[in-house]
Amino acid sequence: MTTEDLISVPGYTVHRLLGKGGMAAVYLATQNSLEREVAIKVLLNPGDEQFNQRFVSEARIIATLNHPRVITVYDVAQLDDGRHYIAMEYLSGGDLSRLRGQMLGPMYALELIRQIAEGLSVVHRRGIIHRDIKPANILFREDGTVVLTDFGIAKDLQQDCDLTQAGVSVGSPSYSSPEQSYCQPLDQRADIYSLGVILLELLVGSNPFKGDNFTQTILNHAQMPVPELPAPLRQYQNLLNRMLAKNPAERFASTDELLTVLTDLVHGQMAPSDLSITRQHFAPARSPEPEQTGRKIVFALAVTLLLALLGGGIFWYTYESETERKVNDLLALAEQRLTEAKLTEPEFDNARYYFNEVLVFDPQNTAALEGLERVRQQQITQLLKLGAERFEQQRLTRPLRDNAYFYYQQVLLLDPESAVARDGLSRITTEYITLAQEAFGGRDYGAGHNYVNLGLEVEPENATLLELKDRYKYQSNAIQRFFNRVFN
Repeated sequence: MTTEDLISVPGYTVHRLLGKGGMAAVYLATQNSLEREVAIKVLLNPGDEQFNQRFVSEARIIATLNHPRVITVYDVAQLDDGRHYIAMEYLSGGDLSRLRGQMLGPMYALELIRQIAEGLSVVHRRGIIHRDIKPANILFREDGTVVLTDFGIAKDLQQDCDLTQAGVSVGSPSYSSPEQSYCQPLDQRADIYSLGVILLELLVGSNPFKGDNFTQTILNHAQMPVPELPAPLRQYQNLLNRMLAKNPAERFASTDELLTVLTDLVHGQMAPSDLSITRQHFAPARSPEPEQTGRKIVFALAVTLLLALLGGGIFWYTYESETERKVNDLLALAEQRLTEAKLTEPEFDNARYYFNEVLVFDPQNTAALEGLERVRQQQITQLLKLGAERFEQQRLTRPLRDNAYFYYQQVLLLDPESAVARDGLSRITTEYITLAQEAFGGRDYGAGHNYVNLGLEVEPENATLLELKDRYKYQSNAIQRFFNRVFN
């Protein structure tokens, strides 16, 4: 893109185009008054009054929502040519589409969905539905958390004016709910459905509802049963069933209800198998008929007596079977991440995490303990390789956290007896001694002194480095005495 292609926005320095769609373009810019990077979204067609209205509505909606999971709007105005623009916070972490095609670990996937649900919950409490929940509208902050953005087709339920054309579906068909595709009245359960599609995609690595064309995709959402998860993830089937139910009445009643469940799952306060009774738990209580109540009490007493006579055997057998299944699922995920070299990252979705989760259920599990040892050995191998590479690149102790010294130290944390790591540290010290001696020999005393100090960071008691430091002091004092004599 040439300089001529960039727009001019008063008060901003526009740097480059970030992206362009059918109706708007987004630019990276600096807000001059505060010297902060912003993203400026500009309409392409100033003559479409209906879309202008919707565009400004987007800015006003977002501006009223002050939440870390919702994009922050700084300004909304018009260019000299009449086009509207929004200046909002710039997030450089990309969007959720970058994970497309990957099968994430369930805990990591649930944590991402939970964060999105936090933003949606704030939006929904204001009487607003988003209607375009998709990976491209979910951005990453630098710390890895996610932010909800792009409310261009959001609808304020408190207003009488609908900004969409009558009978025209808006949103992204690959993630749209059945009622949205058929332009039926919508509420927040439509967004919950879209969020369920994203969860499914994160877990299995693809979107099964996406057809070869628009019509097929719409029909898939309306007719295709909720896809069955593979065996290691089967425990999350109930959650998906609730989010992706064709009938909105069978989904979670609100995002707050969904958020409560997701939070409990992520924090281990709810087992996925408990989701089958979640709807009953949140449903309004009804007064049972007296006759039904009496029958239930008698039945409950009979069941209690039977369990007492059996010594709780059935319960413990079922519990052990469930625990064994969870352990096997976690071990399978751990082995998969080990094969992918995802040893300790990303958080909640790595081999070490899953092996440790197994030990929560079975502290003496041999496979998990052996797995953690394999993770440790692979970490050591990777760190030693990085240490050797950085040494060859002369990145001995700089830059921070990406140098030979750092990687060898990390190895010693995992294996304090590692001879290779200790030899690596010794080679770093020797290299600094050589560099210091060469600098002193060339009368470059400043560089020599710097090499000495860097070497002493690695080995503070090294006799040769301490001797070189004393030599520098003597030489420095001698030079100072010479100048004093000359300029006295």
